[in-house]
Amino acid sequence: MKRVFLLSAIFLYACGGGGGSTEKEEITNFTNPEPNIPLECYTDTGIVRYGRAIANPCYVCHTQANTPYANEKTDFDLTLKYSFPREILKLGNPWLNAIRPDLTLAGIPTPSDAEVQSYIRQDNWMEAYQKRGEGDLKYFPDLPPIYTYSGGTYQLVNIDSEGFVGSTGWRVFKWKPFPGFFPTNGRIDSTFIRLDKPFREKEGKFDKATYKKNLAIVECAVKGVSPGNLCSDTEVGDFIMPDRYEGDASSVPVITYQYPPGTEFAHPLYYLDPQNTISFKSLRIREMRYMKKLAYAETRKEQEEEEEEEGFFWDKGLVFNDSKNWIMVGFIEDKDGKLRPQNAQEMKFCIACHGGIGGTVDATFTYWRKVPGAKGWMEQDYNLVVKSIKDWTYASLEGNIGPELKKLLPLVKGEYQLYFSMTNGGDHFRSNQEILSRISKDINKISFILSPQDNIITNPGLINYLDNEGYIKPELFLPSPERAYGINKQYMRVVKAQGFIFGRDVFDRPFGLSSGGNSLERLDAVESTGVKEAGIWAIIKTILFLK
Repeated sequence: MKRVFLLSAIFLYACGGGGGSTEKEEITNFTNPEPNIPLECYTDTGIVRYGRAIANPCYVCHTQANTPYANEKTDFDLTLKYSFPREILKLGNPWLNAIRPDLTLAGIPTPSDAEVQSYIRQDNWMEAYQKRGEGDLKYFPDLPPIYTYSGGTYQLVNIDSEGFVGSTGWRVFKWKPFPGFFPTNGRIDSTFIRLDKPFREKEGKFDKATYKKNLAIVECAVKGVSPGNLCSDTEVGDFIMPDRYEGDASSVPVITYQYPPGTEFAHPLYYLDPQNTISFKSLRIREMRYMKKLAYAETRKEQEEEEEEEGFFWDKGLVFNDSKNWIMVGFIEDKDGKLRPQNAQEMKFCIACHGGIGGTVDATFTYWRKVPGAKGWMEQDYNLVVKSIKDWTYASLEGNIGPELKKLLPLVKGEYQLYFSMTNGGDHFRSNQEILSRISKDINKISFILSPQDNIITNPGLINYLDNEGYIKPELFLPSPERAYGINKQYMRVVKAQGFIFGRDVFDRPFGLSSGGNSLERLDAVESTGVKEAGIWAIIKTILFLK
Protein backbone atom coordinates (compact mmCIF):
# COMPACT_ATOMS: atom_id res chain seq x y z
CA MET A 1 0.00 0.00 0.00
CA LYS A 2 1.24 3.47 -0.80
CA ARG A 3 2.31 5.53 2.18
CA VAL A 4 2.35 9.24 1.39
CA PHE A 5 3.45 11.82 3.93
CA LEU A 6 3.56 15.59 3.76
CA LEU A 7 6.98 17.12 3.36
CA SER A 8 6.04 19.48 6.17
CA ALA A 9 6.12 16.48 8.49
CA ILE A 10 9.74 15.92 7.56
CA PHE A 11 10.57 19.52 8.34
CA LEU A 12 8.88 19.14 11.73
CA TYR A 13 10.98 16.07 12.40
CA ALA A 14 14.14 17.84 11.29
CA CYS A 15 13.38 20.71 13.66
CA GLY A 16 12.48 18.40 16.55
CA GLY A 17 8.88 19.57 16.59
CA GLY A 18 7.00 16.74 14.93
CA GLY A 19 7.08 13.87 17.35
CA GLY A 20 10.42 12.45 16.15
CA SER A 21 9.81 8.70 16.00
CA THR A 22 6.52 9.05 14.14
CA GLU A 23 8.18 10.71 11.19
CA LYS A 24 10.96 8.11 11.18
CA GLU A 25 8.33 5.41 10.85
CA GLU A 26 6.69 7.26 7.96
CA ILE A 27 10.01 7.51 6.15
CA THR A 28 10.66 3.80 6.62
CA ASN A 29 7.31 2.89 5.05
CA PHE A 30 7.37 5.54 2.35
CA THR A 31 6.45 4.79 -1.26
CA ASN A 32 7.10 7.34 -4.00
CA PRO A 33 3.84 7.76 -5.93
CA GLU A 34 5.61 9.07 -9.06
CA PRO A 35 9.11 7.54 -9.34
CA ASN A 36 8.97 8.17 -13.09
CA ILE A 37 9.45 11.91 -12.48
CA PRO A 38 13.24 12.22 -12.08
CA LEU A 39 15.12 14.47 -9.72
CA GLU A 40 16.05 16.87 -12.54
CA CYS A 41 12.39 17.89 -12.87
CA TYR A 42 12.57 19.38 -9.37
CA THR A 43 15.07 22.10 -10.26
CA ASP A 44 14.34 25.65 -9.18
CA THR A 45 14.78 27.97 -12.15
CA GLY A 46 15.24 30.79 -9.65
CA ILE A 47 11.52 31.51 -9.43
CA VAL A 48 11.44 30.30 -5.81
CA ARG A 49 14.83 31.50 -4.58
CA TYR A 50 14.89 34.86 -6.37
CA GLY A 51 11.33 35.43 -7.52
CA ARG A 52 12.43 35.34 -11.16
CA ALA A 53 13.87 32.73 -13.48
CA ILE A 54 17.60 32.95 -14.06
CA ALA A 55 18.04 29.52 -15.64
CA ASN A 56 16.16 26.70 -17.28
CA PRO A 57 17.76 23.35 -18.08
CA CYS A 58 14.35 21.73 -18.66
CA TYR A 59 14.49 22.25 -22.42
CA VAL A 60 17.10 19.52 -22.96
CA CYS A 61 14.46 16.87 -22.23
CA HIS A 62 11.21 18.76 -22.73
CA THR A 63 11.38 20.10 -26.24
CA GLN A 64 10.15 19.85 -29.80
CA ALA A 65 9.98 16.10 -30.39
CA ASN A 66 13.05 14.91 -32.29
CA THR A 67 10.99 12.45 -34.32
CA PRO A 68 7.41 12.02 -35.57
CA TYR A 69 7.01 8.71 -33.77
CA ALA A 70 5.14 7.80 -30.62
CA ASN A 71 8.41 7.19 -28.73
CA GLU A 72 8.79 10.95 -28.37
CA LYS A 73 6.33 13.73 -27.82
CA THR A 74 6.53 17.49 -28.03
CA ASP A 75 6.45 18.62 -24.41
CA PHE A 76 7.71 22.19 -24.55
CA ASP A 77 4.95 23.14 -22.10
CA LEU A 78 6.99 21.53 -19.30
CA THR A 79 9.69 24.10 -19.95
CA LEU A 80 7.22 26.85 -19.09
CA LYS A 81 5.41 25.36 -16.12
CA TYR A 82 5.85 22.89 -13.30
CA SER A 83 3.24 20.21 -13.80
CA PHE A 84 3.43 17.84 -10.84
CA PRO A 85 0.60 15.40 -10.05
CA ARG A 86 -1.57 16.09 -7.03
CA GLU A 87 0.09 13.47 -4.85
CA ILE A 88 3.51 14.98 -5.50
CA LEU A 89 2.24 18.49 -4.80
CA LYS A 90 1.12 17.26 -1.38
CA LEU A 91 4.25 15.24 -0.76
CA GLY A 92 6.98 17.56 -1.96
CA ASN A 93 10.22 16.49 -3.61
CA PRO A 94 10.49 12.74 -2.87
CA TRP A 95 14.19 12.43 -3.80
CA LEU A 96 15.37 13.04 -0.26
CA ASN A 97 18.80 11.43 -0.66
CA ALA A 98 19.75 14.47 -2.75
CA ILE A 99 18.11 17.21 -0.71
CA ARG A 100 17.77 15.84 2.86
CA PRO A 101 20.13 12.90 3.38
CA ASP A 102 20.23 13.82 7.05
CA LEU A 103 16.77 12.26 7.22
CA THR A 104 17.03 9.25 4.93
CA LEU A 105 20.62 8.25 5.64
CA ALA A 106 20.71 9.03 9.35
CA GLY A 107 22.78 6.42 11.17
CA ILE A 108 24.59 5.31 8.02
CA PRO A 109 28.28 6.21 8.54
CA THR A 110 30.26 7.99 5.83
CA PRO A 111 33.06 5.73 4.60
CA SER A 112 36.66 6.90 4.55
CA ASP A 113 38.67 7.46 1.37
CA ALA A 114 40.46 4.16 1.98
CA GLU A 115 37.15 2.31 2.38
CA VAL A 116 35.84 3.86 -0.83
CA GLN A 117 38.93 2.92 -2.81
CA SER A 118 38.87 -0.65 -1.55
CA TYR A 119 35.16 -1.05 -2.31
CA ILE A 120 35.08 0.40 -5.83
CA ARG A 121 38.06 -1.71 -6.93
CA GLN A 122 36.23 -4.97 -6.19
CA ASP A 123 34.46 -6.77 -9.05
CA ASN A 124 30.71 -7.43 -8.68
CA TRP A 125 30.05 -7.64 -12.44
CA MET A 126 31.81 -10.99 -13.07
CA GLU A 127 29.74 -12.89 -10.51
CA ALA A 128 26.49 -11.60 -12.04
CA TYR A 129 27.75 -12.39 -15.54
CA GLN A 130 28.65 -15.94 -14.56
CA LYS A 131 25.21 -16.50 -12.98
CA ARG A 132 23.26 -14.85 -15.81
CA GLY A 133 20.10 -16.64 -16.87
CA GLU A 134 19.55 -18.06 -13.38
CA GLY A 135 17.08 -17.00 -10.70
CA ASP A 136 17.12 -13.27 -10.03
CA LEU A 137 19.75 -12.85 -12.75
CA LYS A 138 17.48 -14.36 -15.39
CA TYR A 139 17.72 -11.28 -17.63
CA PHE A 140 21.30 -10.21 -16.94
CA PRO A 141 22.95 -9.49 -20.34
CA ASP A 142 25.63 -11.79 -21.76
CA LEU A 143 28.26 -9.07 -21.52
CA PRO A 144 31.49 -9.75 -19.57
CA PRO A 145 33.32 -7.11 -17.49
CA ILE A 146 35.56 -4.80 -19.49
CA TYR A 147 38.07 -3.77 -16.80
CA THR A 148 40.52 -5.51 -14.53
CA TYR A 149 42.38 -3.94 -11.62
CA SER A 150 45.69 -5.26 -10.36
CA GLY A 151 48.80 -3.77 -8.81
CA GLY A 152 47.27 -0.31 -8.70
CA THR A 153 46.50 -0.28 -12.45
CA TYR A 154 43.35 -0.59 -14.53
CA GLN A 155 43.37 -2.43 -17.83
CA LEU A 156 40.71 -2.61 -20.53
CA VAL A 157 39.83 -6.21 -21.45
CA ASN A 158 37.42 -8.16 -23.66
CA ILE A 159 37.20 -5.31 -26.19
CA ASP A 160 39.22 -5.35 -29.43
CA SER A 161 40.60 -2.36 -31.33
CA GLU A 162 37.27 -1.93 -33.18
CA GLY A 163 35.11 -2.04 -30.06
CA PHE A 164 33.83 -5.60 -30.52
CA VAL A 165 33.35 -7.73 -27.40
CA GLY A 166 34.65 -11.11 -28.55
CA SER A 167 32.11 -13.05 -30.61
CA THR A 168 29.11 -11.86 -28.58
CA GLY A 169 27.94 -9.34 -31.17
CA TRP A 170 28.16 -6.56 -28.58
CA ARG A 171 30.07 -3.46 -29.60
CA VAL A 172 31.06 -0.54 -27.38
CA PHE A 173 30.81 3.03 -28.67
CA LYS A 174 31.76 6.53 -27.63
CA TRP A 175 29.18 9.29 -27.57
CA LYS A 176 28.77 12.91 -26.62
CA PRO A 177 27.23 12.98 -23.10
CA PHE A 178 23.76 14.45 -22.76
CA PRO A 179 23.96 18.01 -21.36
CA GLY A 180 24.57 17.98 -17.62
CA PHE A 181 24.75 14.19 -17.32
CA PHE A 182 28.50 14.22 -16.82
CA PRO A 183 30.73 12.14 -14.49
CA THR A 184 31.42 15.29 -12.47
CA ASN A 185 27.71 15.26 -11.65
CA GLY A 186 27.77 11.58 -10.62
CA ARG A 187 26.93 9.83 -13.92
CA ILE A 188 29.71 7.75 -15.49
CA ASP A 189 28.94 4.88 -17.82
CA SER A 190 29.69 2.78 -20.90
CA THR A 191 27.23 1.84 -23.64
CA PHE A 192 27.15 -1.24 -25.88
CA ILE A 193 24.92 -1.95 -28.87
CA ARG A 194 24.05 -5.24 -30.54
CA LEU A 195 21.87 -5.74 -33.59
CA ASP A 196 19.78 -8.88 -33.98
CA LYS A 197 21.43 -11.97 -35.48
CA PRO A 198 20.24 -11.50 -39.12
CA PHE A 199 21.93 -8.07 -39.18
CA ARG A 200 25.24 -9.73 -38.27
CA GLU A 201 25.07 -12.57 -40.77
CA LYS A 202 25.20 -13.25 -44.48
CA GLU A 203 23.84 -16.57 -45.71
CA GLY A 204 23.64 -17.85 -42.15
CA LYS A 205 27.23 -17.06 -41.17
CA PHE A 206 28.70 -14.14 -39.21
CA ASP A 207 30.02 -11.51 -41.58
CA LYS A 208 31.82 -8.55 -40.04
CA ALA A 209 31.56 -6.39 -43.16
CA THR A 210 27.79 -6.86 -43.27
CA TYR A 211 27.50 -6.12 -39.56
CA LYS A 212 29.57 -2.94 -39.84
CA LYS A 213 27.45 -1.75 -42.76
CA ASN A 214 24.21 -2.37 -40.90
CA LEU A 215 25.53 -0.58 -37.81
CA ALA A 216 26.42 2.36 -40.06
CA ILE A 217 22.92 2.33 -41.57
CA VAL A 218 21.37 2.35 -38.08
CA GLU A 219 23.67 5.17 -37.01
CA CYS A 220 22.63 7.34 -39.94
CA ALA A 221 18.96 6.38 -39.52
CA VAL A 222 18.78 7.53 -35.90
CA LYS A 223 20.71 10.68 -36.83
CA GLY A 224 17.92 11.54 -39.28
CA VAL A 225 19.20 10.37 -42.68
CA SER A 226 16.37 9.00 -44.82
CA PRO A 227 16.62 6.29 -47.49
CA GLY A 228 17.86 7.76 -50.78
CA ASN A 229 19.99 10.41 -49.07
CA LEU A 230 23.74 10.46 -48.44
CA CYS A 231 25.00 8.71 -45.33
CA SER A 232 28.44 10.19 -44.67
CA ASP A 233 31.34 9.96 -42.23
CA THR A 234 30.87 6.30 -41.27
CA GLU A 235 33.52 3.65 -40.70
CA VAL A 236 32.53 2.03 -44.03
CA GLY A 237 32.69 5.32 -45.94
CA ASP A 238 29.93 7.37 -47.57
CA PHE A 239 26.95 5.67 -49.20
CA ILE A 240 23.37 6.29 -50.24
CA MET A 241 20.99 5.14 -47.54
CA PRO A 242 19.15 2.00 -48.69
CA ASP A 243 15.52 1.28 -47.95
CA ARG A 244 16.40 -2.16 -46.57
CA TYR A 245 19.16 -3.52 -44.36
CA GLU A 246 21.81 -5.85 -45.75
CA GLY A 247 22.77 -9.50 -45.35
CA ASP A 248 20.18 -11.78 -43.78
CA ALA A 249 18.24 -8.70 -42.64
CA SER A 250 17.50 -7.67 -46.23
CA SER A 251 13.74 -7.98 -45.62
CA VAL A 252 13.80 -5.40 -42.80
CA PRO A 253 12.93 -1.84 -43.88
CA VAL A 254 15.06 1.12 -42.84
CA ILE A 255 12.94 3.55 -40.81
CA THR A 256 14.43 6.97 -40.12
CA TYR A 257 14.79 7.84 -36.43
CA GLN A 258 14.24 4.22 -35.36
CA TYR A 259 16.35 1.22 -34.47
CA PRO A 260 15.31 -2.03 -36.11
CA PRO A 261 13.50 -4.62 -33.96
CA GLY A 262 15.87 -6.79 -31.93
CA THR A 263 18.37 -3.97 -31.26
CA GLU A 264 19.88 -4.28 -27.77
CA PHE A 265 21.70 -1.86 -25.50
CA ALA A 266 23.72 -2.70 -22.40
CA HIS A 267 24.59 0.15 -20.10
CA PRO A 268 26.80 -0.33 -17.01
CA LEU A 269 27.08 2.58 -14.56
CA TYR A 270 30.22 2.83 -12.43
CA TYR A 271 31.64 4.57 -9.40
CA LEU A 272 34.18 7.30 -10.08
CA ASP A 273 37.83 6.27 -9.76
CA PRO A 274 40.50 8.87 -10.58
CA GLN A 275 43.08 6.05 -10.57
CA ASN A 276 41.62 4.73 -13.83
CA THR A 277 43.53 6.86 -16.34
CA ILE A 278 41.66 5.24 -19.23
CA SER A 279 38.21 6.49 -18.31
CA PHE A 280 37.86 7.39 -14.60
CA LYS A 281 35.62 4.32 -14.12
CA SER A 282 35.70 1.84 -11.25
CA LEU A 283 35.93 -1.94 -11.43
CA ARG A 284 32.71 -2.24 -9.44
CA ILE A 285 29.51 -1.23 -11.22
CA ARG A 286 26.62 0.52 -9.51
CA GLU A 287 24.06 -0.64 -12.04
CA MET A 288 23.61 -2.67 -15.18
CA ARG A 289 20.84 -1.44 -17.48
CA TYR A 290 19.56 -3.29 -20.53
CA MET A 291 17.09 -2.50 -23.33
CA LYS A 292 15.78 -4.51 -26.28
CA LYS A 293 13.67 -3.12 -29.13
CA LEU A 294 10.47 -5.10 -29.67
CA ALA A 295 8.93 -3.48 -32.73
CA TYR A 296 8.99 -0.34 -34.84
CA ALA A 297 7.04 2.48 -33.23
CA GLU A 298 3.98 3.92 -34.86
CA THR A 299 3.60 7.58 -35.63
CA ARG A 300 1.88 9.66 -32.99
CA LYS A 301 -1.17 9.95 -35.25
CA GLU A 302 -1.46 6.17 -35.49
CA GLN A 303 -1.03 5.77 -31.76
CA GLU A 304 -3.81 8.26 -31.02
CA GLU A 305 -6.24 5.99 -32.83
CA GLU A 306 -5.52 3.10 -30.46
CA GLU A 307 -6.76 2.63 -26.93
CA GLU A 308 -3.97 3.06 -24.42
CA GLU A 309 -2.88 -0.12 -22.67
CA GLU A 310 -3.31 -0.23 -18.92
CA GLY A 311 -1.38 -2.03 -16.22
CA PHE A 312 2.27 -2.47 -15.26
CA PHE A 313 4.29 -5.60 -15.95
CA TRP A 314 7.39 -6.52 -13.90
CA ASP A 315 9.42 -9.74 -13.81
CA LYS A 316 12.83 -9.96 -12.09
CA GLY A 317 13.66 -6.39 -13.09
CA LEU A 318 12.10 -6.55 -16.56
CA VAL A 319 9.49 -3.96 -17.59
CA PHE A 320 8.19 -2.29 -20.74
CA ASN A 321 9.29 1.26 -21.46
CA ASP A 322 6.76 4.09 -21.59
CA SER A 323 5.90 3.58 -25.26
CA LYS A 324 6.03 -0.23 -24.91
CA ASN A 325 8.30 -0.60 -27.94
CA TRP A 326 11.21 -1.67 -25.75
CA ILE A 327 11.72 -3.99 -22.81
CA MET A 328 14.00 -2.70 -20.07
CA VAL A 329 15.82 -4.50 -17.26
CA GLY A 330 17.73 -2.97 -14.37
CA PHE A 331 20.16 -4.44 -11.85
CA ILE A 332 21.44 -2.51 -8.83
CA GLU A 333 23.57 -3.27 -5.77
CA ASP A 334 22.15 -4.98 -2.70
CA LYS A 335 23.43 -3.94 0.72
CA ASP A 336 26.44 -6.24 0.32
CA GLY A 337 27.34 -4.83 -3.09
CA LYS A 338 26.09 -7.76 -5.19
CA LEU A 339 23.91 -7.01 -8.20
CA ARG A 340 20.20 -7.73 -7.82
CA PRO A 341 17.20 -6.99 -10.05
CA GLN A 342 15.52 -3.68 -9.38
CA ASN A 343 12.09 -4.00 -7.81
CA ALA A 344 8.98 -2.69 -9.54
CA GLN A 345 9.13 0.77 -8.00
CA GLU A 346 12.85 1.11 -8.72
CA MET A 347 12.20 0.21 -12.36
CA LYS A 348 9.45 2.82 -12.64
CA PHE A 349 12.23 5.36 -12.12
CA CYS A 350 13.67 4.27 -15.49
CA ILE A 351 10.52 4.31 -17.58
CA ALA A 352 9.44 7.83 -18.47
CA CYS A 353 12.80 9.08 -19.78
CA HIS A 354 12.91 6.22 -22.27
CA GLY A 355 9.91 6.87 -24.41
CA GLY A 356 7.94 9.75 -22.96
CA ILE A 357 9.89 12.96 -23.62
CA GLY A 358 10.81 15.07 -26.60
CA GLY A 359 14.57 15.04 -26.12
CA THR A 360 15.29 11.43 -27.13
CA VAL A 361 15.49 9.51 -30.39
CA ASP A 362 13.63 6.20 -30.34
CA ALA A 363 13.60 6.39 -26.54
CA THR A 364 17.42 6.55 -26.28
CA PHE A 365 20.07 9.12 -25.39
CA THR A 366 23.32 7.69 -26.75
CA TYR A 367 23.70 6.09 -30.18
CA TRP A 368 22.33 9.07 -32.08
CA ARG A 369 24.99 11.07 -30.21
CA LYS A 370 27.77 8.65 -31.19
CA VAL A 371 31.11 10.12 -32.27
CA PRO A 372 30.97 9.76 -36.09
CA GLY A 373 32.85 7.09 -37.99
CA ALA A 374 35.49 4.65 -36.78
CA LYS A 375 36.56 7.04 -33.98
CA GLY A 376 33.29 6.35 -32.24
CA TRP A 377 33.89 2.61 -31.92
CA MET A 378 35.74 2.58 -28.64
CA GLU A 379 35.12 2.62 -24.89
CA GLN A 380 33.75 5.95 -23.68
CA ASP A 381 36.88 7.68 -22.36
CA TYR A 382 35.56 11.26 -22.05
CA ASN A 383 38.49 12.40 -24.24
CA LEU A 384 41.07 11.19 -21.71
CA VAL A 385 42.78 8.85 -24.20
CA VAL A 386 41.48 9.85 -27.64
CA LYS A 387 40.22 13.34 -28.41
CA SER A 388 37.11 12.95 -30.55
CA ILE A 389 34.22 14.74 -28.82
CA LYS A 390 33.50 18.27 -29.96
CA ASP A 391 30.63 20.57 -29.02
CA TRP A 392 28.52 19.93 -32.09
CA THR A 393 24.79 20.68 -32.31
CA TYR A 394 21.88 18.49 -33.34
CA ALA A 395 19.22 19.05 -35.99
CA SER A 396 15.57 19.28 -35.03
CA LEU A 397 12.46 19.10 -37.16
CA GLU A 398 11.49 22.75 -36.77
CA GLY A 399 13.26 26.06 -36.42
CA ASN A 400 12.29 29.53 -35.28
CA ILE A 401 15.11 31.98 -35.83
CA GLY A 402 14.03 35.29 -34.38
CA PRO A 403 15.53 38.37 -36.07
CA GLU A 404 16.46 39.96 -32.75
CA LEU A 405 18.88 37.11 -32.02
CA LYS A 406 20.02 36.34 -35.55
CA LYS A 407 23.29 38.15 -34.95
CA LEU A 408 24.19 35.48 -32.36
CA LEU A 409 24.04 32.57 -34.77
CA PRO A 410 27.67 32.78 -35.99
CA LEU A 411 28.79 32.73 -32.35
CA VAL A 412 27.01 29.51 -31.37
CA LYS A 413 29.56 26.70 -31.27
CA GLY A 414 27.40 23.94 -29.85
CA GLU A 415 24.73 22.63 -27.53
CA TYR A 416 26.91 22.72 -24.40
CA GLN A 417 27.52 26.41 -24.94
CA LEU A 418 23.75 26.94 -24.93
CA TYR A 419 23.17 24.59 -21.98
CA PHE A 420 25.78 26.25 -19.78
CA SER A 421 24.42 29.68 -20.63
CA MET A 422 20.80 28.69 -20.02
CA THR A 423 21.70 26.89 -16.79
CA ASN A 424 24.35 29.32 -15.50
CA GLY A 425 26.43 26.28 -14.60
CA GLY A 426 27.25 22.71 -15.49
CA ASP A 427 24.35 20.84 -13.91
CA HIS A 428 20.59 21.18 -13.68
CA PHE A 429 20.81 22.55 -10.13
CA ARG A 430 23.66 25.06 -10.46
CA SER A 431 25.23 23.19 -7.55
CA ASN A 432 28.55 22.09 -9.04
CA GLN A 433 30.82 25.00 -8.19
CA GLU A 434 33.94 23.15 -9.31
CA ILE A 435 32.86 23.08 -12.94
CA LEU A 436 32.30 26.84 -13.31
CA SER A 437 35.94 27.75 -13.94
CA ARG A 438 36.14 24.86 -16.42
CA ILE A 439 33.25 26.34 -18.39
CA SER A 440 34.29 29.98 -18.50
CA LYS A 441 37.44 31.99 -17.96
CA ASP A 442 35.26 34.26 -15.83
CA ILE A 443 32.75 32.37 -13.70
CA ASN A 444 30.57 35.48 -13.48
CA LYS A 445 30.19 35.54 -17.26
CA ILE A 446 28.37 32.35 -18.17
CA SER A 447 24.67 33.18 -18.28
CA PHE A 448 23.04 35.08 -21.14
CA ILE A 449 20.41 36.28 -18.66
CA LEU A 450 22.67 37.35 -15.78
CA SER A 451 25.41 38.86 -17.91
CA PRO A 452 23.72 39.73 -21.23
CA GLN A 453 26.49 41.98 -22.52
CA ASP A 454 29.39 39.60 -22.02
CA ASN A 455 28.94 35.85 -21.69
CA ILE A 456 30.00 32.59 -23.32
CA ILE A 457 27.50 33.09 -26.16
CA THR A 458 28.11 36.76 -26.99
CA ASN A 459 31.82 36.35 -26.28
CA PRO A 460 32.96 32.80 -27.19
CA GLY A 461 36.48 33.84 -26.20
CA LEU A 462 35.37 33.26 -22.60
CA ILE A 463 34.85 29.53 -23.27
CA ASN A 464 37.32 27.47 -21.28
CA TYR A 465 36.16 23.92 -22.00
CA LEU A 466 37.50 23.65 -25.55
CA ASP A 467 41.14 23.09 -26.46
CA ASN A 468 42.97 24.75 -29.37
CA GLU A 469 41.62 22.12 -31.79
CA GLY A 470 38.01 22.51 -30.68
CA TYR A 471 37.85 19.29 -28.69
CA ILE A 472 36.19 19.24 -25.28
CA LYS A 473 38.75 19.10 -22.50
CA PRO A 474 38.29 15.96 -20.35
CA GLU A 475 38.36 18.06 -17.19
CA LEU A 476 34.96 19.46 -18.15
CA PHE A 477 33.47 15.99 -17.79
CA LEU A 478 35.54 14.69 -14.87
CA PRO A 479 35.57 15.80 -11.23
CA SER A 480 38.51 16.37 -8.93
CA PRO A 481 39.45 13.33 -6.82
CA GLU A 482 37.93 15.03 -3.76
CA ARG A 483 34.59 15.51 -5.48
CA ALA A 484 34.70 12.01 -7.00
CA TYR A 485 35.22 10.33 -3.65
CA GLY A 486 32.61 12.58 -2.05
CA ILE A 487 30.00 11.46 -4.60
CA ASN A 488 31.04 7.82 -4.12
CA LYS A 489 30.67 8.13 -0.35
CA GLN A 490 27.13 9.45 -0.58
CA TYR A 491 26.11 6.74 -3.03
CA MET A 492 27.69 4.00 -0.90
CA ARG A 493 25.55 5.20 1.99
CA VAL A 494 22.45 4.85 -0.21
CA VAL A 495 23.50 1.29 -1.08
CA LYS A 496 24.09 0.37 2.56
CA ALA A 497 20.65 1.76 3.46
CA GLN A 498 19.05 0.21 0.34
CA GLY A 499 17.38 3.59 0.09
CA PHE A 500 17.02 3.88 -3.69
CA ILE A 501 13.38 4.82 -3.28
CA PHE A 502 14.67 8.19 -2.06
CA GLY A 503 16.93 8.59 -5.09
CA ARG A 504 20.17 7.31 -6.57
CA ASP A 505 21.39 10.64 -7.99
CA VAL A 506 23.59 12.34 -5.42
CA PHE A 507 26.37 14.89 -5.34
CA ASP A 508 29.02 15.17 -2.67
CA ARG A 509 26.70 17.31 -0.52
CA PRO A 510 22.96 18.07 -0.29
CA PHE A 511 21.59 20.54 -2.83
CA GLY A 512 18.04 21.29 -1.73
CA LEU A 513 16.98 24.92 -1.28
CA SER A 514 17.18 24.57 2.50
CA SER A 515 20.83 23.52 2.26
CA GLY A 516 21.86 26.30 -0.12
CA GLY A 517 21.27 24.40 -3.36
CA ASN A 518 18.68 24.84 -6.07
CA SER A 519 16.46 21.77 -5.89
CA LEU A 520 12.85 22.39 -4.98
CA GLU A 521 11.58 20.85 -1.76
CA ARG A 522 8.04 22.07 -1.10
CA LEU A 523 5.93 22.28 -4.25
CA ASP A 524 2.61 23.71 -3.11
CA ALA A 525 3.49 27.26 -4.21
CA VAL A 526 5.16 26.63 -7.59
CA GLU A 527 3.44 26.69 -10.96
CA SER A 528 5.18 28.79 -13.62
CA THR A 529 8.89 28.28 -14.18
CA GLY A 530 9.11 31.99 -15.00
CA VAL A 531 11.09 31.18 -18.14
CA LYS A 532 8.76 32.93 -20.57
CA GLU A 533 8.58 36.08 -18.48
CA ALA A 534 12.37 36.22 -18.08
CA GLY A 535 13.00 36.05 -21.83
CA ILE A 536 14.82 32.71 -21.64
CA TRP A 537 12.08 31.20 -23.78
CA ALA A 538 12.93 33.40 -26.75
CA ILE A 539 16.59 32.40 -26.58
CA ILE A 540 15.77 28.71 -26.41
CA LYS A 541 13.33 28.90 -29.31
CA THR A 542 15.88 30.72 -31.41
CA ILE A 543 19.10 28.86 -30.74
CA LEU A 544 17.95 25.36 -29.85
CA PHE A 545 17.00 24.46 -33.39
CA LEU A 546 20.31 25.25 -35.04
CA LYS A 547 21.82 22.45 -37.06
